[in-house]
Amino acid sequence: MIQEGCDVGILPGKITDESVIARPAGKITLHLAAAPSLVQSRPAVKKPADLKSWPWIGISHGHFSSAKEIKLFARHRAEQTLHLSPVLISEGVRSIREAVRAGLGVAVIPDWLIREDLLSGQLVRVLPQWNAKDLPVHVVYLGARLLPTRVRAFIDFAVSYMTKEFGSNA
Repeated sequence: MIQEGCDVGILPGKITDESVIARPAGKITLHLAAAPSLVQSRPAVKKPADLKSWPWIGISHGHFSSAKEIKLFARHRAEQTLHLSPVLISEGVRSIREAVRAGLGVAVIPDWLIREDLLSGQLVRVLPQWNAKDLPVHVVYLGARLLPTRVRAFIDFAVSYMTKEFGSNA
């Protein structure tokens, strides 16, 4: 991002680059989602292990989940890891959402991306009592240089807006 000349970036997950300043800006909730047609064509799911035989759609980078493994957490603090053989692996969450909408499989997708689909019934949550681990979100920028006022204003706005939208990391 910095090498491409960007002043600011919004990144999910753990920040490993110590050359940037990372301001916490909330967290992303990750849901298991599928098209209603896929859910209706499969036996009822009662526990995460029941999903092992379902077609999975994964992401090629580890921000939201691993393409071959997913850790799920229940409200009652239970944890389960599923080892997967995805039918599709993509680089972007939007293409994963489109594949899920088309009924190609189940995937872990950020709440902000599928909120409208869930409300409209285009997608449904699978095992709604289970989620992948929430991801922290950060507004990042290079700290070694003087920031223009407009960039500083954008950073403050982005942190404030995203904290309201995604909730605090506390």
